[in-house]
Amino acid sequence: MKPPLSPASSTRSTHLCAPSVRFGHVGLTVHDLDRSVAFYTAVFGFEPGMRVRRSAAWIGEIVGEPADLEFAHLHLPSGLHIELIQYRMPEPLSPSDGLTWRPGHQHFCLTVSDIDSWVERALAAGARVVSGEPVTIPEGKNSGSRCVYLRGPDEETIELFEPVHG
Repeated sequence: MKPPLSPASSTRSTHLCAPSVRFGHVGLTVHDLDRSVAFYTAVFGFEPGMRVRRSAAWIGEIVGEPADLEFAHLHLPSGLHIELIQYRMPEPLSPSDGLTWRPGHQHFCLTVSDIDSWVERALAAGARVVSGEPVTIPEGKNSGSRCVYLRGPDEETIELFEPVHG
């Protein structure tokens, strides 16, 4: 096992080119994979990709303990890629309380046009709104834009953002 990189060693490179980084995907642990796939494809138009069940030793090494899981990859034409994961082992815990101010809480944002129609679609599919009506941002670079937080099927936070200039 390699020792973790220290800040000093991570800035040095023996390569002629600097290492690169790009966004890969958002991973969401879900209670019911079929329900979540149906939600994200029906509401937001994600296209289904690979779906597979894994329980190999290397999975356990990655997640920190032996695991049996099934995951589905979903894609938007814009390039956003989400990975929905349902654990069969270890035994799934209850969904989080969804409180956005808890350290470690995460959300992802979808930039949309006509935010009200997207909220309506999400509510019809079982989502719930956290902030009531979409909020108009009163100041800063996003002044006039609108934003709302939703809770998805497993209490995950989904931000919808409608830019004023979009």
